[in-house]
Amino acid sequence: MPSNIGIDLGSYKTIIATTNRVLFEQPSIVAVDADTWEPICYGKKVYDMIDKTPPSIEIVYPIQRGVVADYELTEKMLKHFMNEAFSNTVLKPQIMVAMPFGVTSVQHRSVAKAIELSGGRNVKTIEAPLADAIAFKHNFTKPHGYLVADIGAGTTDIAVISMGGFVKSESLPIASFDFDEAIIRYVKKKYSVNIGHRTAEYIKKQIGGVIPRDITLTMKASGMENFSRRPKVFEITSEDVRHALIDSVKSICHGIKKVIEKTPPDIVADIANDGIFLTGGGSELYGIKEYLSNKLGVKVNTYENPERSVARGTALALKYPKLTENGDYQYRSLTDLIVDDDGFGDF
Repeated sequence: MPSNIGIDLGSYKTIIATTNRVLFEQPSIVAVDADTWEPICYGKKVYDMIDKTPPSIEIVYPIQRGVVADYELTEKMLKHFMNEAFSNTVLKPQIMVAMPFGVTSVQHRSVAKAIELSGGRNVKTIEAPLADAIAFKHNFTKPHGYLVADIGAGTTDIAVISMGGFVKSESLPIASFDFDEAIIRYVKKKYSVNIGHRTAEYIKKQIGGVIPRDITLTMKASGMENFSRRPKVFEITSEDVRHALIDSVKSICHGIKKVIEKTPPDIVADIANDGIFLTGGGSELYGIKEYLSNKLGVKVNTYENPERSVARGTALALKYPKLTENGDYQYRSLTDLIVDDDGFGDF
């Protein structure tokens, strides 16, 4: 069993990983009894139930828009996931969990306590944007600034980081869920068809994008016709989806620009030299890297597995605490930080 474990507690997924591999990955969703609010099942089983449940069952996202919306369900979900991931182990792993950007100290402590009770030890928490930056292997022991933009499910976190701390930061309520909502609205307006979130997500992944393609792609999808309330199959093109998504991406671009405008000039010079570091599941949208680079006038760097960068960054932060020791950033913890490594090893 690895001794250093990172957990990404995201609006869409909970990922448990080491510095080099993913141990567990499930949607952050809970199905509950509508009357008692008691959990029925978690994760992938719930995802398969979306838009297909009777009134007696509610589908709940306990992490919404980057904050813990339902602490009790979050705690129960974490305990269930931890038991699935580590039920057959004797040794308790040392854990750092990435929390949504801007949550309260009380929520930091509560989540850390829940994870400790579920099988972790020496649990610490860290903000997700800093974990992202560490996953890009930035060395924060030097006075050098980096800009990280994480397009997650519920929020886009934008942070300028230097010396292990946040210089400027912003959390936008626009992210991958909004991409899906934009597709739903577009289809309803243009084709008079209502589609669900899973269909919208599938369309986005198959032909979604924010720049024109060399060849326009077309796919068939199905939903319910607005007026007749009958099933209907329709064709949608990649240009349709581009038009649906462009306003949301423009808003993200504007948010990044505002953060840059508030950043000290010397750090802006670092950003101009290094570029922006883009991550999160939304960074996989076709053409978004090129779009942002063109509009902001700087290069955009992406992570190889963007949905997993936060989880890997948390494990690296726990293994190599010197990455932030020169800054004013403080890990939230229930106990003192205890790490065997003195240096950076093979970081």
